[in-house]
Amino acid sequence: MKNFKSKAAAFFRGESFMGTSITALLIGVVIAINAIIYAVTNAFGLYLYVPENYDMSVSGMTDVLFEDVKDIETVKVIFCREKTLLDTGSIDEVVAFYETAKEFAERYGSFVEIECVNLITKRNQDGELVDLSQYQIEQEDGTPYPMYESSVVFVSRYGHKVISDIASATCVYDTSDSSSDSYGQLTAYNGEEVLASMLLWVLKTEHPKAYFTTFHGEVADVSFANMLSCAGYEIDTIDLRSVDMIPEDAGMVVISNPVKDFERAIDKSGVYSEIEKLRAYLDGGGSLYVAIDPYVEQLDVLEEFLAEYGIGISETERDGKSLRNIVRDSDNAVTADSFTLIADIPEGTELGGAITEKLSSYGSTGVLVRECAALVCSGNAEPMLVASPASEIYAGGERVGSEGGYCLAAMSVNENDNGTESRVFVVPSIYLTASDMIVGTGYANRNFIYSVFEYTYGLSELPYGCKTTVFRDNGMLENLTMGTARIYTAIIMAVPAAIALTGAIIIIKRKNR
Repeated sequence: MKNFKSKAAAFFRGESFMGTSITALLIGVVIAINAIIYAVTNAFGLYLYVPENYDMSVSGMTDVLFEDVKDIETVKVIFCREKTLLDTGSIDEVVAFYETAKEFAERYGSFVEIECVNLITKRNQDGELVDLSQYQIEQEDGTPYPMYESSVVFVSRYGHKVISDIASATCVYDTSDSSSDSYGQLTAYNGEEVLASMLLWVLKTEHPKAYFTTFHGEVADVSFANMLSCAGYEIDTIDLRSVDMIPEDAGMVVISNPVKDFERAIDKSGVYSEIEKLRAYLDGGGSLYVAIDPYVEQLDVLEEFLAEYGIGISETERDGKSLRNIVRDSDNAVTADSFTLIADIPEGTELGGAITEKLSSYGSTGVLVRECAALVCSGNAEPMLVASPASEIYAGGERVGSEGGYCLAAMSVNENDNGTESRVFVVPSIYLTASDMIVGTGYANRNFIYSVFEYTYGLSELPYGCKTTVFRDNGMLENLTMGTARIYTAIIMAVPAAIALTGAIIIIKRKNR
Protein backbone atom coordinates (compact mmCIF):
# COMPACT_ATOMS: atom_id res chain seq x y z
CA MET A 1 0.00 0.00 0.00
CA LYS A 2 2.87 2.35 0.92
CA ASN A 3 4.58 1.49 -2.37
CA PHE A 4 1.41 2.37 -4.31
CA LYS A 5 1.02 5.66 -2.45
CA SER A 6 4.62 6.65 -3.09
CA LYS A 7 4.27 5.90 -6.83
CA ALA A 8 1.00 7.79 -7.01
CA ALA A 9 2.56 10.78 -5.25
CA ALA A 10 5.49 10.68 -7.65
CA PHE A 11 3.07 10.59 -10.58
CA PHE A 12 1.23 13.72 -9.47
CA ARG A 13 4.55 15.51 -8.69
CA GLY A 14 5.58 14.88 -12.29
CA GLU A 15 8.14 12.15 -11.60
CA SER A 16 8.14 9.29 -14.18
CA PHE A 17 5.57 11.32 -16.12
CA MET A 18 7.37 10.81 -19.41
CA GLY A 19 7.01 7.02 -19.38
CA THR A 20 3.40 7.24 -18.29
CA SER A 21 2.59 9.75 -21.02
CA ILE A 22 4.20 7.64 -23.71
CA THR A 23 2.25 4.63 -22.51
CA ALA A 24 -0.98 6.62 -22.55
CA LEU A 25 -0.18 7.88 -26.05
CA LEU A 26 0.47 4.35 -27.36
CA ILE A 27 -2.72 3.05 -25.76
CA GLY A 28 -4.68 5.91 -27.29
CA VAL A 29 -3.21 5.26 -30.74
CA VAL A 30 -3.98 1.53 -30.53
CA ILE A 31 -7.56 2.24 -29.42
CA ALA A 32 -7.98 4.77 -32.22
CA ILE A 33 -6.71 2.34 -34.85
CA ASN A 34 -8.97 -0.43 -33.60
CA ALA A 35 -11.93 1.94 -33.52
CA ILE A 36 -11.29 3.00 -37.10
CA ILE A 37 -10.98 -0.61 -38.28
CA TYR A 38 -14.16 -1.57 -36.44
CA ALA A 39 -16.13 1.33 -37.90
CA VAL A 40 -14.88 0.81 -41.44
CA THR A 41 -15.47 -2.95 -41.50
CA ASN A 42 -18.98 -2.54 -40.14
CA ALA A 43 -19.88 0.36 -42.41
CA PHE A 44 -18.43 -1.10 -45.59
CA GLY A 45 -19.04 -4.80 -44.99
CA LEU A 46 -15.39 -5.83 -45.16
CA TYR A 47 -16.00 -9.03 -43.23
CA LEU A 48 -18.90 -11.34 -42.59
CA TYR A 49 -19.83 -12.71 -39.19
CA VAL A 50 -21.52 -16.09 -39.02
CA PRO A 51 -23.09 -16.93 -35.63
CA GLU A 52 -23.14 -20.52 -34.43
CA ASN A 53 -26.69 -20.63 -33.05
CA TYR A 54 -29.84 -19.55 -34.84
CA ASP A 55 -33.34 -18.78 -33.64
CA MET A 56 -35.54 -20.89 -35.93
CA SER A 57 -38.82 -20.04 -34.21
CA VAL A 58 -41.73 -18.47 -36.10
CA SER A 59 -42.87 -14.92 -35.44
CA GLY A 60 -46.63 -15.46 -35.29
CA MET A 61 -47.21 -12.80 -37.95
CA THR A 62 -49.35 -15.39 -39.73
CA ASP A 63 -52.00 -15.54 -36.99
CA VAL A 64 -54.28 -13.09 -38.77
CA LEU A 65 -54.04 -15.09 -42.02
CA PHE A 66 -55.54 -18.22 -40.51
CA GLU A 67 -57.99 -16.72 -38.03
CA ASP A 68 -61.05 -17.65 -40.10
CA VAL A 69 -59.91 -21.10 -41.27
CA LYS A 70 -57.73 -22.68 -38.60
CA ASP A 71 -60.72 -24.28 -36.85
CA ILE A 72 -62.64 -25.46 -39.93
CA GLU A 73 -59.96 -26.47 -42.45
CA THR A 74 -57.10 -28.96 -42.54
CA VAL A 75 -54.00 -28.84 -44.71
CA LYS A 76 -51.66 -31.82 -44.85
CA VAL A 77 -47.96 -31.12 -45.35
CA ILE A 78 -46.26 -34.18 -46.87
CA PHE A 79 -42.48 -34.51 -46.66
CA CYS A 80 -40.85 -36.94 -49.09
CA ARG A 81 -38.33 -38.08 -46.54
CA GLU A 82 -38.58 -40.73 -43.86
CA LYS A 83 -39.50 -39.34 -40.45
CA THR A 84 -36.52 -40.93 -38.71
CA LEU A 85 -34.25 -38.98 -41.05
CA LEU A 86 -36.03 -35.74 -40.21
CA ASP A 87 -35.78 -36.25 -36.45
CA THR A 88 -32.03 -36.86 -36.29
CA GLY A 89 -31.29 -33.37 -34.96
CA SER A 90 -28.90 -32.48 -37.80
CA ILE A 91 -30.17 -29.42 -39.67
CA ASP A 92 -30.34 -29.11 -43.43
CA GLU A 93 -32.80 -27.17 -45.59
CA VAL A 94 -35.48 -29.89 -45.52
CA VAL A 95 -35.16 -30.45 -41.77
CA ALA A 96 -35.36 -26.69 -41.18
CA PHE A 97 -38.69 -26.57 -43.03
CA TYR A 98 -39.86 -29.67 -41.15
CA GLU A 99 -39.12 -27.93 -37.84
CA THR A 100 -41.05 -24.87 -39.02
CA ALA A 101 -43.98 -27.06 -40.03
CA LYS A 102 -43.97 -28.67 -36.57
CA GLU A 103 -44.16 -25.22 -34.97
CA PHE A 104 -47.14 -24.36 -37.18
CA ALA A 105 -48.83 -27.67 -36.29
CA GLU A 106 -48.34 -26.92 -32.61
CA ARG A 107 -49.52 -23.34 -33.00
CA TYR A 108 -52.61 -24.01 -35.12
CA GLY A 109 -53.68 -27.43 -33.87
CA SER A 110 -55.57 -29.60 -36.37
CA PHE A 111 -55.26 -26.98 -39.12
CA VAL A 112 -51.77 -28.28 -40.03
CA GLU A 113 -51.08 -32.01 -40.26
CA ILE A 114 -47.66 -33.44 -41.06
CA GLU A 115 -47.00 -36.68 -42.90
CA CYS A 116 -43.60 -38.12 -43.74
CA VAL A 117 -43.31 -40.54 -46.67
CA ASN A 118 -40.28 -42.63 -47.60
CA LEU A 119 -39.72 -41.70 -51.23
CA ILE A 120 -38.36 -45.17 -52.05
CA THR A 121 -40.91 -47.42 -50.32
CA LYS A 122 -43.80 -44.91 -50.63
CA ARG A 123 -44.81 -45.66 -47.03
CA ASN A 124 -45.48 -43.08 -44.35
CA GLN A 125 -44.46 -43.05 -40.69
CA ASP A 126 -47.36 -45.40 -39.89
CA GLY A 127 -46.32 -47.94 -42.52
CA GLU A 128 -49.22 -47.06 -44.82
CA LEU A 129 -48.75 -46.98 -48.58
CA VAL A 130 -49.04 -43.45 -50.04
CA ASP A 131 -49.58 -42.74 -53.73
CA LEU A 132 -47.28 -39.77 -54.32
CA SER A 133 -47.77 -39.97 -58.09
CA GLN A 134 -51.17 -38.28 -57.80
CA TYR A 135 -49.38 -35.09 -56.79
CA GLN A 136 -46.71 -35.06 -59.49
CA ILE A 137 -46.58 -32.17 -61.91
CA GLU A 138 -46.54 -32.95 -65.62
CA GLN A 139 -43.70 -31.63 -67.74
CA GLU A 140 -44.21 -30.08 -71.18
CA ASP A 141 -43.83 -33.49 -72.84
CA GLY A 142 -46.56 -34.94 -70.59
CA THR A 143 -44.25 -37.03 -68.42
CA PRO A 144 -44.43 -36.61 -64.62
CA TYR A 145 -41.94 -34.21 -63.11
CA PRO A 146 -39.75 -36.21 -60.70
CA MET A 147 -40.10 -35.83 -56.96
CA TYR A 148 -37.10 -35.67 -54.66
CA GLU A 149 -36.31 -36.01 -50.98
CA SER A 150 -36.44 -32.22 -50.88
CA SER A 151 -39.98 -32.13 -52.31
CA VAL A 152 -42.89 -31.05 -50.12
CA VAL A 153 -46.59 -31.43 -50.96
CA PHE A 154 -49.46 -29.36 -49.54
CA VAL A 155 -52.89 -30.98 -49.71
CA SER A 156 -56.35 -29.62 -48.81
CA ARG A 157 -59.87 -30.59 -49.82
CA TYR A 158 -59.67 -27.95 -52.56
CA GLY A 159 -56.48 -29.18 -54.23
CA HIS A 160 -52.74 -29.59 -53.81
CA LYS A 161 -49.49 -27.76 -54.44
CA VAL A 162 -46.04 -29.31 -54.91
CA ILE A 163 -42.77 -27.57 -54.14
CA SER A 164 -40.30 -29.74 -55.98
CA ASP A 165 -37.27 -28.44 -54.05
CA ILE A 166 -37.97 -26.84 -50.70
CA ALA A 167 -34.35 -25.65 -50.50
CA SER A 168 -34.70 -23.34 -53.51
CA ALA A 169 -38.05 -22.04 -52.23
CA THR A 170 -37.10 -21.24 -48.64
CA CYS A 171 -33.36 -20.56 -48.71
CA VAL A 172 -31.28 -17.71 -50.06
CA TYR A 173 -27.83 -18.56 -51.37
CA ASP A 174 -24.76 -16.57 -52.28
CA THR A 175 -23.90 -18.21 -55.58
CA SER A 176 -20.50 -16.53 -55.68
CA ASP A 177 -19.40 -19.03 -53.03
CA SER A 178 -20.04 -22.62 -54.06
CA SER A 179 -17.80 -24.19 -51.45
CA SER A 180 -20.60 -25.45 -49.22
CA ASP A 181 -23.00 -27.23 -51.61
CA SER A 182 -24.36 -27.20 -55.13
CA TYR A 183 -26.27 -23.97 -54.50
CA GLY A 184 -23.54 -21.91 -52.86
CA GLN A 185 -23.23 -20.38 -49.41
CA LEU A 186 -26.51 -20.46 -47.48
CA THR A 187 -27.26 -16.92 -46.32
CA ALA A 188 -30.88 -16.87 -45.11
CA TYR A 189 -34.01 -18.96 -44.57
CA ASN A 190 -37.65 -17.81 -44.93
CA GLY A 191 -39.59 -20.99 -44.22
CA GLU A 192 -42.31 -19.22 -42.22
CA GLU A 193 -43.30 -17.11 -45.24
CA VAL A 194 -43.32 -20.04 -47.67
CA LEU A 195 -45.21 -22.35 -45.33
CA ALA A 196 -47.88 -19.73 -44.56
CA SER A 197 -48.26 -18.91 -48.26
CA MET A 198 -48.63 -22.50 -49.37
CA LEU A 199 -51.20 -23.23 -46.64
CA LEU A 200 -53.26 -20.38 -48.07
CA TRP A 201 -52.57 -21.45 -51.65
CA VAL A 202 -54.25 -24.84 -51.37
CA LEU A 203 -57.30 -23.32 -49.69
CA LYS A 204 -58.06 -21.33 -52.86
CA THR A 205 -59.51 -22.77 -56.05
CA GLU A 206 -58.35 -19.99 -58.39
CA HIS A 207 -54.96 -18.36 -58.81
CA PRO A 208 -53.97 -15.48 -61.09
CA LYS A 209 -51.08 -16.17 -63.45
CA ALA A 210 -47.91 -14.14 -63.72
CA TYR A 211 -46.35 -14.46 -67.17
CA PHE A 212 -42.65 -13.69 -67.60
CA THR A 213 -41.83 -12.49 -71.11
CA THR A 214 -39.07 -14.31 -73.00
CA PHE A 215 -36.90 -13.92 -76.12
CA HIS A 216 -35.38 -10.57 -75.07
CA GLY A 217 -32.57 -11.96 -72.93
CA GLU A 218 -34.66 -11.57 -69.79
CA VAL A 219 -33.13 -12.79 -66.55
CA ALA A 220 -35.68 -14.24 -64.14
CA ASP A 221 -35.25 -13.07 -60.58
CA VAL A 222 -35.63 -16.23 -58.48
CA SER A 223 -36.34 -14.27 -55.32
CA PHE A 224 -39.06 -12.28 -57.05
CA ALA A 225 -40.53 -15.45 -58.58
CA ASN A 226 -40.72 -17.01 -55.10
CA MET A 227 -42.50 -13.91 -53.83
CA LEU A 228 -45.01 -14.14 -56.67
CA SER A 229 -45.73 -17.73 -55.65
CA CYS A 230 -46.12 -16.66 -52.04
CA ALA A 231 -48.56 -13.97 -53.19
CA GLY A 232 -50.72 -16.65 -54.81
CA TYR A 233 -49.65 -16.40 -58.45
CA GLU A 234 -49.04 -19.30 -60.75
CA ILE A 235 -45.92 -18.63 -62.79
CA ASP A 236 -45.51 -19.21 -66.51
CA THR A 237 -43.58 -17.75 -69.45
CA ILE A 238 -44.84 -16.16 -72.63
CA ASP A 239 -43.21 -15.50 -76.00
CA LEU A 240 -45.19 -12.58 -77.36
CA ARG A 241 -44.08 -13.37 -80.90
CA SER A 242 -45.83 -16.74 -80.92
CA VAL A 243 -49.21 -15.86 -79.38
CA ASP A 244 -52.12 -13.93 -80.86
CA MET A 245 -52.87 -12.28 -77.55
CA ILE A 246 -51.88 -12.41 -73.90
CA PRO A 247 -54.10 -15.03 -72.19
CA GLU A 248 -57.14 -13.85 -70.27
CA ASP A 249 -55.92 -15.58 -67.11
CA ALA A 250 -52.89 -13.27 -66.91
CA GLY A 251 -53.04 -11.44 -63.61
CA MET A 252 -49.68 -9.83 -64.37
CA VAL A 253 -47.09 -9.71 -67.14
CA VAL A 254 -43.49 -9.38 -65.91
CA ILE A 255 -40.72 -7.91 -68.05
CA SER A 256 -37.58 -8.72 -66.06
CA ASN A 257 -34.24 -7.25 -67.10
CA PRO A 258 -34.45 -7.48 -70.91
CA VAL A 259 -31.28 -6.87 -72.89
CA LYS A 260 -32.96 -6.74 -76.32
CA ASP A 261 -35.78 -4.47 -77.38
CA PHE A 262 -39.36 -5.45 -78.12
CA GLU A 263 -40.82 -5.54 -81.61
CA ARG A 264 -42.98 -2.69 -82.86
CA ALA A 265 -44.80 -2.72 -86.16
CA ILE A 266 -44.53 0.07 -88.70
CA ASP A 267 -47.49 2.44 -88.52
CA LYS A 268 -50.48 1.28 -90.57
CA SER A 269 -48.69 -1.94 -91.50
CA GLY A 270 -51.42 -4.05 -89.93
CA VAL A 271 -48.83 -6.21 -88.15
CA TYR A 272 -49.82 -7.14 -84.61
CA SER A 273 -46.42 -6.92 -82.91
CA GLU A 274 -45.25 -7.50 -79.34
CA ILE A 275 -45.90 -3.91 -78.30
CA GLU A 276 -49.40 -3.97 -79.78
CA LYS A 277 -50.14 -7.13 -77.81
CA LEU A 278 -48.93 -5.51 -74.59
CA ARG A 279 -51.02 -2.42 -75.30
CA ALA A 280 -54.12 -4.50 -75.99
CA TYR A 281 -53.54 -6.41 -72.75
CA LEU A 282 -53.37 -3.18 -70.72
CA ASP A 283 -56.37 -1.72 -72.55
CA GLY A 284 -58.30 -4.74 -71.29
CA GLY A 285 -57.39 -4.04 -67.67
CA GLY A 286 -54.05 -5.87 -67.42
CA SER A 287 -51.15 -5.26 -65.04
CA LEU A 288 -47.51 -4.89 -66.03
CA TYR A 289 -44.40 -5.17 -63.82
CA VAL A 290 -41.18 -3.93 -65.44
CA ALA A 291 -37.62 -4.09 -64.09
CA ILE A 292 -34.91 -2.62 -66.33
CA ASP A 293 -31.15 -2.72 -65.95
CA PRO A 294 -30.10 0.93 -66.44
CA TYR A 295 -26.73 -0.14 -67.84
CA VAL A 296 -28.07 -2.01 -70.87
CA GLU A 297 -28.37 -0.23 -74.18
CA GLN A 298 -31.46 1.90 -74.65
CA LEU A 299 -34.61 -0.11 -75.25
CA ASP A 300 -36.22 2.53 -77.43
CA VAL A 301 -39.42 0.67 -78.28
CA LEU A 302 -40.12 -0.52 -74.74
CA GLU A 303 -39.24 2.84 -73.20
CA GLU A 304 -41.46 4.72 -75.65
CA PHE A 305 -44.27 2.33 -74.78
CA LEU A 306 -43.82 2.98 -71.03
CA ALA A 307 -43.76 6.72 -71.73
CA GLU A 308 -47.32 6.38 -73.08
CA TYR A 309 -48.28 5.60 -69.48
CA GLY A 310 -46.36 8.55 -68.08
CA ILE A 311 -43.17 6.75 -66.97
CA GLY A 312 -39.85 7.66 -68.57
CA ILE A 313 -36.21 7.05 -67.65
CA SER A 314 -34.18 10.20 -67.01
CA GLU A 315 -31.31 10.59 -69.47
CA THR A 316 -28.47 12.96 -70.33
CA GLU A 317 -27.32 13.61 -73.89
CA ARG A 318 -23.56 13.46 -74.35
CA ASP A 319 -21.60 13.25 -77.60
CA GLY A 320 -24.76 12.36 -79.49
CA LYS A 321 -25.56 9.48 -77.13
CA SER A 322 -28.25 9.19 -74.46
CA LEU A 323 -26.94 8.09 -71.07
CA ARG A 324 -29.26 7.07 -68.25
CA ASN A 325 -28.96 9.07 -65.08
CA ILE A 326 -27.93 6.83 -62.18
CA VAL A 327 -28.80 7.92 -58.64
CA ARG A 328 -26.18 8.14 -55.92
CA ASP A 329 -26.61 9.25 -52.33
CA SER A 330 -23.51 9.67 -50.20
CA ASP A 331 -25.54 10.36 -47.03
CA ASN A 332 -28.23 7.67 -47.32
CA ALA A 333 -26.21 4.91 -48.97
CA VAL A 334 -25.30 1.72 -47.14
CA THR A 335 -22.22 0.94 -49.23
CA ALA A 336 -19.09 2.98 -49.84
CA ASP A 337 -19.79 3.52 -53.55
CA SER A 338 -23.07 5.35 -52.72
CA PHE A 339 -25.01 3.28 -55.28
CA THR A 340 -26.86 1.12 -52.72
CA LEU A 341 -29.18 3.51 -50.96
CA ILE A 342 -32.29 3.66 -48.82
CA ALA A 343 -35.34 4.87 -50.74
CA ASP A 344 -38.48 6.23 -49.13
CA ILE A 345 -42.14 5.96 -49.99
CA PRO A 346 -43.28 9.47 -51.03
CA GLU A 347 -45.58 11.35 -48.69
CA GLY A 348 -48.65 13.26 -49.73
CA THR A 349 -50.26 10.68 -52.01
CA GLU A 350 -53.14 8.37 -51.15
CA LEU A 351 -51.27 5.32 -52.37
CA GLY A 352 -48.04 6.30 -50.62
CA GLY A 353 -49.91 6.92 -47.38
CA ALA A 354 -51.63 3.52 -47.50
CA ILE A 355 -48.37 1.69 -48.17
CA THR A 356 -46.48 3.62 -45.51
CA GLU A 357 -49.15 2.82 -42.93
CA LYS A 358 -49.05 -0.86 -43.86
CA LEU A 359 -45.26 -1.11 -43.74
CA SER A 360 -45.01 0.87 -40.50
CA SER A 361 -47.01 -1.80 -38.70
CA TYR A 362 -44.24 -4.29 -39.54
CA GLY A 363 -41.25 -2.10 -38.69
CA SER A 364 -39.11 -0.21 -41.18
CA THR A 365 -40.47 1.58 -44.25
CA GLY A 366 -37.05 2.09 -45.86
CA VAL A 367 -36.48 0.19 -49.11
CA LEU A 368 -33.05 -0.72 -50.45
CA VAL A 369 -32.25 -0.13 -54.11
CA ARG A 370 -28.98 -0.45 -55.95
CA GLU A 371 -27.71 0.99 -59.22
CA CYS A 372 -31.05 2.57 -59.94
CA ALA A 373 -31.76 5.12 -62.65
CA ALA A 374 -33.98 8.13 -62.05
CA LEU A 375 -37.49 8.14 -63.47
CA VAL A 376 -39.56 11.01 -64.84
CA CYS A 377 -43.32 10.85 -64.17
CA SER A 378 -46.13 12.56 -66.02
CA GLY A 379 -49.86 12.12 -66.53
CA ASN A 380 -51.34 9.46 -64.25
CA ALA A 381 -47.95 8.14 -63.12
CA GLU A 382 -46.83 8.82 -59.57
CA PRO A 383 -43.63 7.97 -57.67
CA MET A 384 -43.63 4.85 -55.50
CA LEU A 385 -40.06 5.22 -54.23
CA VAL A 386 -37.94 8.37 -54.00
CA ALA A 387 -34.34 9.13 -53.06
CA SER A 388 -33.46 11.58 -50.30
CA PRO A 389 -33.02 15.36 -50.86
CA ALA A 390 -29.25 14.77 -50.67
CA SER A 391 -29.21 12.42 -53.69
CA GLU A 392 -27.45 13.18 -56.98
CA ILE A 393 -27.53 11.77 -60.50
CA TYR A 394 -24.53 10.61 -62.53
CA ALA A 395 -24.26 9.90 -66.24
CA GLY A 396 -21.16 8.30 -67.69
CA GLY A 397 -19.45 8.57 -64.32
CA GLU A 398 -19.93 12.35 -64.08
CA ARG A 399 -22.36 14.21 -61.86
CA VAL A 400 -25.09 15.87 -63.91
CA GLY A 401 -27.60 16.88 -61.23
CA SER A 402 -27.99 17.38 -57.49
CA GLU A 403 -31.62 18.40 -57.01
CA GLY A 404 -32.36 15.32 -54.87
CA GLY A 405 -35.65 13.53 -54.32
CA TYR A 406 -35.37 11.54 -57.55
CA CYS A 407 -38.07 9.02 -58.42
CA LEU A 408 -36.76 5.44 -58.23
CA ALA A 409 -39.96 3.47 -58.89
CA ALA A 410 -43.31 4.54 -60.30
CA MET A 411 -46.84 3.31 -60.79
CA SER A 412 -49.29 4.38 -63.47
CA VAL A 413 -53.01 3.63 -63.08
CA ASN A 414 -55.10 4.34 -66.16
CA GLU A 415 -58.82 4.12 -66.83
CA ASN A 416 -59.72 2.33 -70.05
CA ASP A 417 -62.63 2.92 -72.39
CA ASN A 418 -64.27 -0.37 -71.32
CA GLY A 419 -64.36 0.74 -67.68
CA THR A 420 -61.36 -1.32 -66.55
CA GLU A 421 -58.11 -0.03 -65.07
CA SER A 422 -54.61 -0.89 -66.23
CA ARG A 423 -51.59 -0.72 -63.95
CA VAL A 424 -47.94 -0.33 -64.88
CA PHE A 425 -45.17 -0.58 -62.26
CA VAL A 426 -41.62 0.30 -63.33
CA VAL A 427 -38.33 0.15 -61.43
CA PRO A 428 -35.15 0.99 -63.39
CA SER A 429 -33.01 -1.43 -61.41
CA ILE A 430 -32.67 -5.21 -61.21
CA TYR A 431 -31.84 -5.21 -57.50
CA LEU A 432 -35.10 -4.19 -55.80
CA THR A 433 -36.05 -7.85 -55.31
CA ALA A 434 -32.55 -9.37 -55.30
CA SER A 435 -32.03 -11.91 -52.53
CA ASP A 436 -29.67 -9.79 -50.41
CA MET A 437 -32.03 -6.80 -50.64
CA ILE A 438 -35.02 -8.89 -49.57
CA VAL A 439 -33.32 -10.32 -46.50
CA GLY A 440 -31.34 -7.20 -45.58
CA THR A 441 -31.84 -6.58 -41.86
CA GLY A 442 -34.16 -3.71 -41.08
CA TYR A 443 -35.39 -2.98 -44.60
CA ALA A 444 -38.86 -3.29 -46.08
CA ASN A 445 -38.22 -4.59 -49.62
CA ARG A 446 -40.25 -7.76 -49.16
CA ASN A 447 -43.21 -6.03 -47.52
CA PHE A 448 -43.03 -3.20 -50.07
CA ILE A 449 -43.45 -5.63 -52.98
CA TYR A 450 -46.36 -7.31 -51.21
CA SER A 451 -47.96 -3.89 -50.73
CA VAL A 452 -47.60 -3.27 -54.47
CA PHE A 453 -49.45 -6.53 -55.07
CA GLU A 454 -52.15 -5.55 -52.57
CA TYR A 455 -52.78 -1.87 -53.23
CA THR A 456 -52.24 -1.81 -56.97
CA TYR A 457 -52.93 -5.35 -58.20
CA GLY A 458 -55.78 -6.11 -55.79
CA LEU A 459 -54.37 -9.19 -54.03
CA SER A 460 -55.16 -10.04 -50.42
CA GLU A 461 -54.05 -12.40 -47.63
CA LEU A 462 -50.36 -11.75 -48.22
CA PRO A 463 -47.65 -13.00 -45.83
CA TYR A 464 -46.46 -9.65 -44.49
CA GLY A 465 -43.84 -9.50 -41.78
CA CYS A 466 -42.85 -13.16 -41.69
CA LYS A 467 -39.53 -13.86 -40.04
CA THR A 468 -36.42 -14.45 -42.10
CA THR A 469 -33.52 -16.16 -40.34
CA VAL A 470 -30.24 -14.66 -41.54
CA PHE A 471 -27.34 -17.10 -41.44
CA ARG A 472 -24.78 -14.81 -42.97
CA ASP A 473 -24.64 -11.05 -42.59
CA ASN A 474 -24.43 -9.43 -46.02
CA GLY A 475 -22.86 -6.27 -44.63
CA MET A 476 -25.94 -4.06 -45.01
CA LEU A 477 -26.52 -3.16 -41.38
CA GLU A 478 -29.83 -2.01 -40.01
CA ASN A 479 -30.36 1.60 -41.14
CA LEU A 480 -26.63 2.38 -40.94
CA THR A 481 -26.20 4.83 -43.80
CA MET A 482 -22.90 6.34 -44.83
CA GLY A 483 -23.90 9.60 -43.20
CA THR A 484 -24.66 7.80 -39.95
CA ALA A 485 -21.43 5.82 -40.27
CA ARG A 486 -19.40 9.02 -40.51
CA ILE A 487 -21.01 10.42 -37.37
CA TYR A 488 -20.60 7.09 -35.60
CA THR A 489 -16.93 6.90 -36.58
CA ALA A 490 -16.32 10.42 -35.33
CA ILE A 491 -17.96 9.65 -31.99
CA ILE A 492 -16.08 6.41 -31.32
CA MET A 493 -12.81 8.07 -32.31
CA ALA A 494 -13.35 11.05 -30.02
CA VAL A 495 -12.31 9.37 -26.75
CA PRO A 496 -9.11 7.64 -27.95
CA ALA A 497 -8.18 10.75 -29.95
CA ALA A 498 -8.57 12.86 -26.81
CA ILE A 499 -6.37 10.44 -24.89
CA ALA A 500 -3.72 10.52 -27.58
CA LEU A 501 -3.82 14.32 -27.76
CA THR A 502 -3.56 14.65 -24.00
CA GLY A 503 -0.56 12.32 -23.95
CA ALA A 504 1.15 14.32 -26.70
CA ILE A 505 0.58 17.63 -24.88
CA ILE A 506 1.97 16.18 -21.65
CA ILE A 507 5.10 14.92 -23.41
CA ILE A 508 5.71 18.28 -25.04
CA LYS A 509 5.29 20.12 -21.73
CA ARG A 510 7.64 17.72 -19.96
CA LYS A 511 10.28 18.18 -22.66
CA ASN A 512 10.02 21.96 -22.43
CA ARG A 513 10.12 22.05 -18.62
